[in-house]
Amino acid sequence: MSNKQVIYNVGMYLRLSKDDGDDIESESITNQRKLIKDYINKNENMKLYDEYADDGYSGANFNRPDFQRLLKDIESKKINMVITKNLARLGRNYIETGNYIEKYFPDHRVRYIALLDNIDNFKESVSNDFVPIKSVFNEKHCRDTSIAVKKTKRRKMEEGFYACNTAPFGYKKDPDTPGKLIIDIDASKTVKKIFDLKLKGYTANEIVKYLDKNKYVTPAEYMKIRGQEHIENKNLWRRSTVNRILCNKVYLGHCVRGKTQNISYKSKDRIFVKRNDFIITKNTHEPIISEEVFEKVHDTKKYGAVKEYNETNYLLKDLIYCKNCGKKLIFKKVRKRVVIYCRNHDENPKLCNNNCRLDYFTIENKVFEYISNMYKEYLKNNRVKDNLYKKYTENVIKVLEEDLKQLNISLGQINFRITSLYNQRLSEKVSEDDYKNRYNTLIEQRKDLSDNIADKEKEIKKEKNKLNTLNEKKSILKKIERLDKKDFKNVNFEELIEKIEVLKKEIQVNFNFAEVGKFKV
Repeated sequence: MSNKQVIYNVGMYLRLSKDDGDDIESESITNQRKLIKDYINKNENMKLYDEYADDGYSGANFNRPDFQRLLKDIESKKINMVITKNLARLGRNYIETGNYIEKYFPDHRVRYIALLDNIDNFKESVSNDFVPIKSVFNEKHCRDTSIAVKKTKRRKMEEGFYACNTAPFGYKKDPDTPGKLIIDIDASKTVKKIFDLKLKGYTANEIVKYLDKNKYVTPAEYMKIRGQEHIENKNLWRRSTVNRILCNKVYLGHCVRGKTQNISYKSKDRIFVKRNDFIITKNTHEPIISEEVFEKVHDTKKYGAVKEYNETNYLLKDLIYCKNCGKKLIFKKVRKRVVIYCRNHDENPKLCNNNCRLDYFTIENKVFEYISNMYKEYLKNNRVKDNLYKKYTENVIKVLEEDLKQLNISLGQINFRITSLYNQRLSEKVSEDDYKNRYNTLIEQRKDLSDNIADKEKEIKKEKNKLNTLNEKKSILKKIERLDKKDFKNVNFEELIEKIEVLKKEIQVNFNFAEVGKFKV
Protein backbone atom coordinates (compact mmCIF):
# COMPACT_ATOMS: atom_id res chain seq x y z
CA MET A 1 0.00 0.00 0.00
CA SER A 2 1.49 3.37 -0.95
CA ASN A 3 1.88 6.28 1.46
CA LYS A 4 -0.85 8.24 -0.45
CA GLN A 5 -3.44 5.70 0.60
CA VAL A 6 -2.83 6.16 4.32
CA ILE A 7 -3.82 9.08 6.53
CA TYR A 8 -1.21 9.56 9.26
CA ASN A 9 -2.09 11.01 12.67
CA VAL A 10 1.28 12.36 13.74
CA GLY A 11 2.79 12.51 17.21
CA MET A 12 5.49 15.22 17.15
CA TYR A 13 8.14 14.36 19.73
CA LEU A 14 10.56 17.04 21.00
CA ARG A 15 13.35 16.68 23.58
CA LEU A 16 16.17 18.79 25.00
CA SER A 17 18.63 18.09 27.82
CA LYS A 18 21.71 19.90 29.09
CA ASP A 19 22.86 16.57 30.57
CA ASP A 20 23.35 15.32 27.01
CA GLY A 21 25.22 18.41 25.90
CA ASP A 22 22.17 19.60 23.93
CA ASP A 23 21.98 23.16 25.25
CA ILE A 24 22.66 24.78 21.89
CA GLU A 25 20.28 27.03 19.97
CA SER A 26 20.00 24.73 16.94
CA GLU A 27 18.59 21.95 19.16
CA SER A 28 16.05 24.17 20.95
CA ILE A 29 12.47 22.97 21.38
CA THR A 30 11.30 25.90 19.22
CA ASN A 31 13.55 24.92 16.30
CA GLN A 32 12.57 21.25 16.56
CA ARG A 33 8.89 22.19 16.52
CA LYS A 34 9.25 24.50 13.47
CA LEU A 35 11.17 21.90 11.44
CA ILE A 36 8.62 19.13 12.08
CA LYS A 37 5.57 21.34 11.48
CA ASP A 38 7.00 22.51 8.16
CA TYR A 39 7.46 18.87 7.14
CA ILE A 40 3.88 17.92 8.15
CA ASN A 41 2.43 20.90 6.27
CA LYS A 42 4.16 19.77 3.06
CA ASN A 43 2.51 16.33 3.21
CA GLU A 44 -1.25 16.19 2.65
CA ASN A 45 -1.61 12.72 4.12
CA MET A 46 -0.17 13.83 7.49
CA LYS A 47 -2.21 15.47 10.25
CA LEU A 48 -0.71 16.62 13.57
CA TYR A 49 -2.51 14.82 16.41
CA ASP A 50 -0.51 16.20 19.35
CA GLU A 51 2.85 17.54 20.49
CA TYR A 52 4.93 15.66 23.06
CA ALA A 53 7.83 17.63 24.58
CA ASP A 54 10.32 16.65 27.30
CA ASP A 55 12.42 19.71 28.06
CA GLY A 56 15.26 18.98 30.48
CA TYR A 57 15.17 15.16 30.25
CA SER A 58 18.19 13.04 29.33
CA GLY A 59 18.06 10.77 26.30
CA ALA A 60 19.94 8.05 28.20
CA ASN A 61 16.66 6.55 29.44
CA PHE A 62 13.04 6.61 28.26
CA ASN A 63 11.36 7.31 31.61
CA ARG A 64 10.20 10.74 30.45
CA PRO A 65 6.65 12.05 31.14
CA ASP A 66 5.65 13.09 27.63
CA PHE A 67 7.35 10.13 25.95
CA GLN A 68 5.31 7.84 28.20
CA ARG A 69 2.19 9.80 27.20
CA LEU A 70 3.18 9.27 23.56
CA LEU A 71 3.37 5.50 24.15
CA LYS A 72 -0.10 5.50 25.76
CA ASP A 73 -1.56 7.25 22.70
CA ILE A 74 0.14 4.70 20.45
CA GLU A 75 -1.37 1.87 22.52
CA SER A 76 -4.78 3.55 22.20
CA LYS A 77 -4.30 3.75 18.40
CA LYS A 78 -4.67 7.54 18.46
CA ILE A 79 -1.47 8.05 16.44
CA ASN A 80 0.22 5.97 13.75
CA MET A 81 3.27 8.15 13.02
CA VAL A 82 6.04 9.59 15.22
CA ILE A 83 8.38 12.31 13.94
CA THR A 84 11.52 13.68 15.60
CA LYS A 85 14.07 16.18 14.35
CA ASN A 86 16.83 13.55 14.48
CA LEU A 87 17.53 10.18 16.04
CA ALA A 88 19.14 11.70 19.15
CA ARG A 89 15.86 13.46 20.03
CA LEU A 90 14.19 10.03 20.35
CA GLY A 91 16.96 8.76 22.64
CA ARG A 92 20.66 8.20 23.19
CA ASN A 93 20.46 4.68 24.61
CA TYR A 94 21.27 2.60 21.54
CA ILE A 95 19.70 -0.65 22.83
CA GLU A 96 16.33 0.86 23.78
CA THR A 97 16.29 3.25 20.80
CA GLY A 98 16.84 0.31 18.45
CA ASN A 99 14.10 -1.66 20.19
CA TYR A 100 11.57 1.14 19.61
CA ILE A 101 12.53 1.64 15.95
CA GLU A 102 12.91 -2.01 14.94
CA LYS A 103 10.28 -3.71 17.13
CA TYR A 104 7.89 -1.51 19.13
CA PHE A 105 6.91 0.91 16.35
CA PRO A 106 6.51 -1.80 13.64
CA ASP A 107 4.55 -4.04 16.04
CA HIS A 108 2.09 -1.18 16.62
CA ARG A 109 1.98 -0.24 12.90
CA VAL A 110 3.62 3.11 13.67
CA ARG A 111 5.76 4.86 11.10
CA TYR A 112 8.83 6.58 12.59
CA ILE A 113 10.70 9.40 10.84
CA ALA A 114 13.90 11.17 11.99
CA LEU A 115 14.08 14.11 9.58
CA LEU A 116 17.72 15.21 9.57
CA ASP A 117 19.03 11.64 9.69
CA ASN A 118 16.78 10.68 6.75
CA ILE A 119 15.40 7.70 8.72
CA ASP A 120 12.00 6.24 7.82
CA ASN A 121 11.20 2.77 9.16
CA PHE A 122 8.53 2.26 6.44
CA LYS A 123 11.03 2.70 3.62
CA GLU A 124 14.01 0.71 2.39
CA SER A 125 17.01 3.06 2.55
CA VAL A 126 20.71 3.09 3.33
CA SER A 127 20.05 5.58 6.16
CA ASN A 128 17.94 2.98 7.98
CA ASP A 129 20.86 0.54 7.85
CA PHE A 130 23.00 3.04 9.74
CA VAL A 131 20.52 3.47 12.61
CA PRO A 132 22.43 1.11 15.00
CA ILE A 133 25.72 2.90 14.30
CA LYS A 134 24.20 6.35 14.81
CA SER A 135 22.57 5.17 18.04
CA VAL A 136 25.91 3.95 19.38
CA PHE A 137 27.52 7.33 18.64
CA ASN A 138 24.57 9.14 20.25
CA GLU A 139 25.01 7.08 23.42
CA LYS A 140 28.77 7.64 23.40
CA HIS A 141 28.16 11.40 23.19
CA CYS A 142 25.85 11.15 26.21
CA ARG A 143 28.38 9.05 28.17
CA ASP A 144 31.29 11.40 27.32
CA THR A 145 29.22 14.41 28.39
CA SER A 146 28.34 12.68 31.67
CA ILE A 147 32.01 11.86 32.37
CA ALA A 148 33.07 15.45 31.65
CA VAL A 149 30.36 16.84 33.97
CA LYS A 150 31.34 14.41 36.76
CA LYS A 151 35.01 15.38 36.49
CA THR A 152 34.14 19.08 36.74
CA LYS A 153 31.86 18.50 39.73
CA ARG A 154 34.45 16.33 41.51
CA ARG A 155 37.19 18.94 40.95
CA LYS A 156 34.94 21.60 42.49
CA MET A 157 34.16 19.30 45.43
CA GLU A 158 37.87 18.70 46.06
CA GLU A 159 38.43 22.47 46.00
CA GLY A 160 35.79 22.85 48.72
CA PHE A 161 33.15 24.43 46.47
CA TYR A 162 29.72 23.87 48.04
CA ALA A 163 27.27 23.52 45.15
CA CYS A 164 24.19 21.94 46.80
CA ASN A 165 20.80 23.62 46.48
CA THR A 166 20.54 24.23 50.23
CA ALA A 167 23.20 24.81 52.87
CA PRO A 168 23.56 22.42 55.85
CA PHE A 169 21.45 23.36 58.87
CA GLY A 170 23.46 25.95 60.81
CA TYR A 171 24.91 27.56 57.70
CA LYS A 172 23.75 29.59 54.72
CA LYS A 173 25.28 30.32 51.35
CA ASP A 174 27.54 33.36 51.11
CA PRO A 175 25.72 35.78 48.74
CA ASP A 176 29.06 37.39 47.79
CA THR A 177 31.15 34.23 47.21
CA PRO A 178 29.58 31.34 45.22
CA GLY A 179 30.23 27.91 46.73
CA LYS A 180 31.16 29.24 50.19
CA LEU A 181 29.28 28.72 53.46
CA ILE A 182 28.82 31.29 56.23
CA ILE A 183 27.33 30.76 59.69
CA ASP A 184 23.57 31.24 60.10
CA ILE A 185 23.40 32.78 63.58
CA ASP A 186 19.90 31.51 64.52
CA ALA A 187 20.27 27.94 63.26
CA SER A 188 23.83 27.57 64.61
CA LYS A 189 22.49 28.13 68.16
CA THR A 190 20.39 24.96 67.80
CA VAL A 191 23.41 22.99 66.53
CA LYS A 192 25.50 24.15 69.50
CA LYS A 193 22.69 23.23 71.91
CA ILE A 194 22.51 19.67 70.49
CA PHE A 195 26.27 19.17 70.97
CA ASP A 196 26.07 20.74 74.44
CA LEU A 197 23.29 18.36 75.52
CA LYS A 198 25.23 15.40 74.19
CA LEU A 199 28.28 16.40 76.22
CA LYS A 200 26.06 16.48 79.31
CA GLY A 201 25.19 12.80 78.72
CA TYR A 202 21.80 13.14 77.03
CA THR A 203 20.83 10.31 74.69
CA ALA A 204 19.52 11.12 71.22
CA ASN A 205 15.94 10.40 72.37
CA GLU A 206 16.37 12.69 75.38
CA ILE A 207 17.72 15.45 73.13
CA VAL A 208 14.65 15.05 70.87
CA LYS A 209 12.31 15.46 73.84
CA TYR A 210 14.23 18.54 75.04
CA LEU A 211 14.15 20.20 71.62
CA ASP A 212 10.42 19.50 71.15
CA LYS A 213 9.56 20.69 74.66
CA ASN A 214 11.48 23.95 74.20
CA LYS A 215 10.10 24.46 70.69
CA TYR A 216 13.40 24.47 68.81
CA VAL A 217 12.75 24.78 65.06
CA THR A 218 13.67 21.65 63.06
CA PRO A 219 15.94 21.89 59.98
CA ALA A 220 13.04 21.15 57.62
CA GLU A 221 10.79 23.73 59.28
CA TYR A 222 13.64 26.26 59.29
CA MET A 223 14.10 25.90 55.53
CA LYS A 224 10.37 26.45 55.09
CA ILE A 225 10.52 29.62 57.22
CA ARG A 226 13.41 30.95 55.13
CA GLY A 227 11.42 30.30 51.96
CA GLN A 228 13.85 27.69 50.61
CA GLU A 229 11.49 24.75 50.66
CA HIS A 230 7.81 24.07 51.38
CA ILE A 231 7.61 20.97 53.58
CA GLU A 232 4.53 20.10 55.60
CA ASN A 233 4.41 18.08 58.84
CA LYS A 234 8.15 18.44 59.38
CA ASN A 235 8.01 20.38 62.66
CA LEU A 236 8.94 17.43 64.89
CA TRP A 237 12.48 16.48 65.82
CA ARG A 238 13.69 12.95 65.07
CA ARG A 239 16.41 10.87 66.64
CA SER A 240 17.97 10.32 63.20
CA THR A 241 18.10 14.10 62.61
CA VAL A 242 19.94 14.62 65.89
CA ASN A 243 22.39 11.82 65.10
CA ARG A 244 23.07 13.21 61.61
CA ILE A 245 23.93 16.61 63.09
CA LEU A 246 26.17 15.06 65.74
CA CYS A 247 28.26 13.16 63.20
CA ASN A 248 28.44 15.81 60.44
CA LYS A 249 31.98 17.16 60.05
CA VAL A 250 30.69 20.21 58.20
CA TYR A 251 30.35 21.82 61.66
CA LEU A 252 34.14 21.57 62.07
CA GLY A 253 34.58 23.92 59.11
CA HIS A 254 35.14 21.13 56.57
CA CYS A 255 33.31 20.73 53.26
CA VAL A 256 31.88 17.21 53.09
CA ARG A 257 30.64 16.21 49.63
CA GLY A 258 30.12 13.12 47.47
CA LYS A 259 27.87 11.30 49.94
CA THR A 260 25.72 9.93 47.11
CA GLN A 261 26.22 9.24 43.43
CA ASN A 262 24.17 8.24 40.39
CA ILE A 263 23.98 4.52 39.64
CA SER A 264 24.95 5.36 36.04
CA TYR A 265 24.58 8.14 33.48
CA LYS A 266 21.44 6.33 32.25
CA SER A 267 19.67 6.58 35.62
CA LYS A 268 18.69 9.41 37.97
CA ASP A 269 18.56 6.98 40.93
CA ARG A 270 21.25 7.62 43.52
CA ILE A 271 23.06 5.33 45.96
CA PHE A 272 24.90 6.13 49.20
CA VAL A 273 28.69 6.16 49.14
CA LYS A 274 30.81 4.61 51.93
CA ARG A 275 31.82 7.14 54.58
CA ASN A 276 35.52 6.54 53.84
CA ASP A 277 34.93 7.62 50.23
CA PHE A 278 33.40 11.02 51.08
CA ILE A 279 35.21 14.02 49.61
CA ILE A 280 36.33 16.10 52.62
CA THR A 281 38.10 19.41 52.14
CA LYS A 282 39.27 20.87 55.44
CA ASN A 283 39.00 24.45 56.70
CA THR A 284 36.77 25.83 53.93
CA HIS A 285 34.49 27.86 56.20
CA GLU A 286 34.11 29.03 59.80
CA PRO A 287 33.43 26.14 62.23
CA ILE A 288 30.45 26.04 64.61
CA ILE A 289 31.86 23.22 66.77
CA SER A 290 35.48 22.80 67.85
CA GLU A 291 37.50 19.66 67.14
CA GLU A 292 37.78 19.08 70.90
CA VAL A 293 33.99 19.10 71.44
CA PHE A 294 33.41 16.90 68.40
CA GLU A 295 35.93 14.29 69.64
CA LYS A 296 34.42 14.26 73.14
CA VAL A 297 30.95 13.67 71.73
CA HIS A 298 32.15 10.72 69.71
CA ASP A 299 33.99 9.22 72.66
CA THR A 300 30.74 9.05 74.65
CA LYS A 301 29.63 5.43 74.99
CA LYS A 302 25.99 6.44 74.82
CA TYR A 303 26.48 7.91 71.36
CA GLY A 304 25.55 5.80 68.36
CA ALA A 305 22.70 4.73 66.15
CA VAL A 306 20.32 1.88 66.87
CA LYS A 307 21.67 -1.40 65.57
CA GLU A 308 19.16 -2.71 63.10
CA TYR A 309 18.94 -6.42 62.66
CA ASN A 310 17.85 -7.67 59.25
CA GLU A 311 19.13 -11.18 58.77
CA THR A 312 17.99 -13.02 55.66
CA ASN A 313 16.67 -16.07 57.54
CA TYR A 314 13.63 -14.15 58.84
CA LEU A 315 10.96 -15.40 56.47
CA LEU A 316 8.59 -12.47 56.97
CA LYS A 317 11.10 -9.63 57.45
CA ASP A 318 10.23 -7.81 54.18
CA LEU A 319 6.48 -7.98 54.81
CA ILE A 320 6.01 -6.46 58.28
CA TYR A 321 4.83 -2.82 58.47
CA CYS A 322 3.46 -0.39 61.04
CA LYS A 323 -0.31 -0.15 60.51
CA ASN A 324 -0.38 3.40 61.85
CA CYS A 325 2.31 5.18 59.80
CA GLY A 326 2.98 2.61 57.04
CA LYS A 327 6.74 2.30 57.65
CA LYS A 328 8.57 -1.03 57.72
CA LEU A 329 9.22 -2.20 61.25
CA ILE A 330 12.78 -2.31 62.60
CA PHE A 331 14.42 -5.56 63.74
CA LYS A 332 16.71 -5.35 66.78
CA LYS A 333 18.43 -8.18 68.60
CA VAL A 334 17.98 -7.97 72.39
CA ARG A 335 19.90 -10.78 74.06
CA LYS A 336 18.34 -13.95 72.63
CA ARG A 337 15.20 -12.26 71.31
CA VAL A 338 14.58 -10.39 68.09
CA VAL A 339 12.33 -7.41 68.82
CA ILE A 340 10.43 -5.49 66.14
CA TYR A 341 9.25 -1.91 66.61
CA CYS A 342 8.22 1.24 64.70
CA ARG A 343 11.08 3.51 63.62
CA ASN A 344 8.91 6.65 63.70
CA HIS A 345 7.69 5.99 67.24
CA ASP A 346 11.25 5.32 68.34
CA GLU A 347 12.44 8.60 66.82
CA ASN A 348 9.60 10.68 68.25
CA PRO A 349 6.30 9.35 69.72
CA LYS A 350 4.53 12.36 68.17
CA LEU A 351 5.36 10.99 64.71
CA CYS A 352 3.56 7.70 65.42
CA ASN A 353 1.75 6.44 68.52
CA ASN A 354 2.30 2.76 67.69
CA ASN A 355 4.40 1.68 70.68
CA CYS A 356 4.56 -1.97 69.61
CA ARG A 357 7.61 -3.87 70.79
CA LEU A 358 6.98 -7.51 69.93
CA ASP A 359 8.95 -10.70 69.61
CA TYR A 360 9.35 -11.50 65.90
CA PHE A 361 9.23 -15.28 66.27
CA THR A 362 5.95 -15.10 68.18
CA ILE A 363 4.43 -13.29 65.20
CA GLU A 364 5.98 -15.75 62.76
CA ASN A 365 4.49 -18.73 64.62
CA LYS A 366 1.05 -17.08 64.74
CA VAL A 367 1.13 -16.35 60.99
CA PHE A 368 2.16 -19.93 60.15
CA GLU A 369 -0.64 -21.27 62.36
CA TYR A 370 -3.20 -18.98 60.67
CA ILE A 371 -2.08 -20.07 57.17
CA SER A 372 -2.38 -23.75 58.08
CA ASN A 373 -5.89 -23.25 59.43
CA MET A 374 -6.80 -21.18 56.37
CA TYR A 375 -5.91 -24.07 54.07
CA LYS A 376 -8.07 -26.47 56.07
CA GLU A 377 -10.96 -23.99 55.86
CA TYR A 378 -10.45 -23.67 52.11
CA LEU A 379 -10.69 -27.44 51.59
CA LYS A 380 -13.80 -27.59 53.76
CA ASN A 381 -15.88 -24.65 52.50
CA ASN A 382 -14.43 -22.54 49.68
CA ARG A 383 -13.06 -24.89 47.01
CA VAL A 384 -16.44 -25.56 45.32
CA LYS A 385 -17.41 -21.86 45.50
CA ASP A 386 -14.12 -20.82 43.88
CA ASN A 387 -14.57 -23.35 41.04
CA LEU A 388 -18.04 -21.93 40.28
CA TYR A 389 -16.68 -18.39 40.33
CA LYS A 390 -13.88 -19.42 37.94
CA LYS A 391 -16.38 -20.78 35.38
CA TYR A 392 -18.51 -17.63 35.64
CA THR A 393 -15.48 -15.36 35.09
CA GLU A 394 -14.31 -17.39 32.10
CA ASN A 395 -17.76 -16.92 30.47
CA VAL A 396 -17.64 -13.15 31.14
CA ILE A 397 -14.21 -12.94 29.45
CA LYS A 398 -15.48 -14.92 26.46
CA VAL A 399 -18.39 -12.48 25.91
CA LEU A 400 -16.11 -9.43 26.30
CA GLU A 401 -13.56 -10.81 23.82
CA GLU A 402 -16.32 -11.37 21.25
CA ASP A 403 -17.45 -7.75 21.73
CA LEU A 404 -13.84 -6.60 21.29
CA LYS A 405 -13.51 -8.59 18.08
CA GLN A 406 -16.59 -6.87 16.60
CA LEU A 407 -15.31 -3.45 17.63
CA ASN A 408 -11.95 -4.09 15.90
CA ILE A 409 -13.80 -5.17 12.74
CA SER A 410 -15.78 -1.91 12.82
CA LEU A 411 -12.55 0.06 13.34
CA GLY A 412 -11.01 -1.62 10.31
CA GLN A 413 -14.08 -0.71 8.23
CA ILE A 414 -13.83 2.94 9.35
CA ASN A 415 -10.13 3.06 8.42
CA PHE A 416 -10.96 1.59 4.99
CA ARG A 417 -13.68 4.24 4.45
CA ILE A 418 -11.20 7.01 5.41
CA THR A 419 -8.66 5.68 2.89
CA SER A 420 -11.33 5.36 0.17
CA LEU A 421 -12.53 8.90 0.84
CA TYR A 422 -8.98 10.22 0.56
CA ASN A 423 -8.50 8.46 -2.78
CA GLN A 424 -11.82 9.89 -4.04
CA ARG A 425 -10.59 13.36 -3.13
CA LEU A 426 -7.32 12.78 -4.99
CA SER A 427 -9.27 11.75 -8.09
CA GLU A 428 -11.61 14.75 -7.57
CA LYS A 429 -14.72 12.56 -7.25
CA VAL A 430 -15.77 14.54 -4.15
CA SER A 431 -15.58 18.28 -3.47
CA GLU A 432 -13.26 19.79 -0.85
CA ASP A 433 -16.19 20.75 1.44
CA ASP A 434 -17.84 17.33 1.12
CA TYR A 435 -14.47 15.67 1.79
CA LYS A 436 -13.89 17.70 4.97
CA ASN A 437 -17.36 17.05 6.36
CA ARG A 438 -17.26 13.30 5.71
CA TYR A 439 -13.64 13.05 6.90
CA ASN A 440 -14.39 14.80 10.21
CA THR A 441 -17.39 12.54 10.78
CA LEU A 442 -15.32 9.41 10.13
CA ILE A 443 -12.50 10.62 12.40
CA GLU A 444 -15.00 11.22 15.21
CA GLN A 445 -16.46 7.72 14.70
CA ARG A 446 -12.97 6.25 14.75
CA LYS A 447 -12.16 8.08 17.99
CA ASP A 448 -15.34 6.74 19.64
CA LEU A 449 -14.52 3.21 18.48
CA SER A 450 -10.91 3.52 19.73
CA ASP A 451 -12.17 4.69 23.14
CA ASN A 452 -14.65 1.79 23.29
CA ILE A 453 -11.91 -0.66 22.37
CA ALA A 454 -9.64 0.74 25.11
CA ASP A 455 -12.48 0.43 27.68
CA LYS A 456 -13.27 -3.11 26.57
CA GLU A 457 -9.60 -4.11 26.83
CA LYS A 458 -9.53 -2.72 30.38
CA GLU A 459 -12.62 -4.79 31.30
CA ILE A 460 -11.03 -7.93 29.89
CA LYS A 461 -7.79 -7.24 31.74
CA LYS A 462 -9.72 -6.70 34.98
CA GLU A 463 -11.60 -10.01 34.64
CA LYS A 464 -8.42 -11.87 33.69
CA ASN A 465 -6.71 -10.44 36.77
CA LYS A 466 -9.55 -11.84 38.89
CA LEU A 467 -9.04 -15.22 37.25
CA ASN A 468 -5.28 -15.07 37.71
CA THR A 469 -5.72 -14.14 41.37
CA LEU A 470 -8.02 -17.13 41.89
CA ASN A 471 -5.57 -19.48 40.15
CA GLU A 472 -2.65 -18.09 42.15
CA LYS A 473 -4.61 -18.59 45.36
CA LYS A 474 -5.28 -22.25 44.54
CA SER A 475 -1.67 -22.78 43.48
CA ILE A 476 -0.24 -21.22 46.63
CA LEU A 477 -2.60 -23.05 48.97
CA LYS A 478 -1.68 -26.37 47.35
CA LYS A 479 1.98 -25.65 48.11
CA ILE A 480 1.34 -25.42 51.84
CA GLU A 481 -0.86 -28.53 52.03
CA ARG A 482 0.35 -30.88 54.77
CA LEU A 483 3.46 -28.76 55.42
CA ASP A 484 5.02 -28.99 58.83
CA LYS A 485 6.20 -25.76 60.41
CA LYS A 486 9.83 -26.54 59.62
CA ASP A 487 8.95 -26.73 55.91
CA PHE A 488 7.57 -23.19 55.74
CA LYS A 489 11.02 -21.92 54.80
CA ASN A 490 10.42 -23.38 51.33
CA VAL A 491 7.38 -21.14 50.75
CA ASN A 492 7.75 -17.80 48.93
CA PHE A 493 5.58 -15.73 51.27
CA GLU A 494 5.55 -12.72 48.93
CA GLU A 495 3.40 -14.84 46.58
CA LEU A 496 0.94 -15.41 49.40
CA ILE A 497 1.02 -12.24 51.51
CA GLU A 498 0.86 -8.61 50.40
CA LYS A 499 1.94 -7.27 53.80
CA ILE A 500 1.58 -7.83 57.55
CA GLU A 501 0.46 -4.78 59.54
CA VAL A 502 1.20 -4.42 63.26
CA LEU A 503 -0.55 -2.02 65.66
CA LYS A 504 0.48 -2.46 69.28
CA LYS A 505 -0.45 -6.14 69.93
CA GLU A 506 -2.80 -6.56 66.97
CA ILE A 507 -1.61 -8.30 63.79
CA GLN A 508 -3.36 -8.03 60.41
CA VAL A 509 -2.27 -10.25 57.50
CA ASN A 510 -3.27 -8.92 54.07
CA PHE A 511 -3.21 -11.74 51.53
CA ASN A 512 -2.70 -11.21 47.79
CA PHE A 513 -6.11 -12.71 47.04
CA ALA A 514 -8.19 -10.10 48.89
CA GLU A 515 -8.49 -11.92 52.20
CA VAL A 516 -7.50 -10.52 55.57
CA GLY A 517 -6.50 -12.36 58.74
CA LYS A 518 -6.53 -10.69 62.19
CA PHE A 519 -5.26 -11.92 65.55
CA LYS A 520 -3.49 -10.72 68.69
CA VAL A 521 -0.13 -11.69 70.20
